[in-house]
Amino acid sequence: MDWLPLVSTVAGAVIALGGTMLADTLRRRDERGRGLRTDRRQSYLDYVLALDTAHGLLRGVAARGGEPAELRRAAGETIGQANLYKTRENHLVTAAPEVAQAGEVAFRKLIAIRDVVRSGAEPGTKEFHGAYHDFAEALWRLRMSVRVDLGSRALKPGELQQASWSERESCDLCDPAVS
Repeated sequence: MDWLPLVSTVAGAVIALGGTMLADTLRRRDERGRGLRTDRRQSYLDYVLALDTAHGLLRGVAARGGEPAELRRAAGETIGQANLYKTRENHLVTAAPEVAQAGEVAFRKLIAIRDVVRSGAEPGTKEFHGAYHDFAEALWRLRMSVRVDLGSRALKPGELQQASWSERESCDLCDPAVS
């Protein structure tokens, strides 16, 4: 009996099966990677939007003013209204380390704005502006770290017609030379 055709057929089947299994494994890994990138991108976007929403709400509370107890309550509620705690948790769990760190810095700078609003600072005061500019810079740094993590290069302020990410140079209140 000639075994060569049988051995060749079995070897070909094993090679074909192995190739199919390898291709399927690679395809599933690629799909998981794409899903992870999509989830991460959405997490980043949700977090940046929640930070921006909370900032807008804090500006509104500061502009309205009020009694100290009311300011403390309203400023504290803005973080929840913006869904910031939930998106922050999601961000911390899904973000790449560099992005998580930048996100946490932006969060802390937003909390500094909340604290100056609680103390009664209004949008036109140096106290509010100092905290705002620190937050603006941290938010831009978060955006740039997200860009890098998602495969794009970070932008420089000049590419968006800005002198810096903090915007201090164009602020009437912060830079007397602008006035």
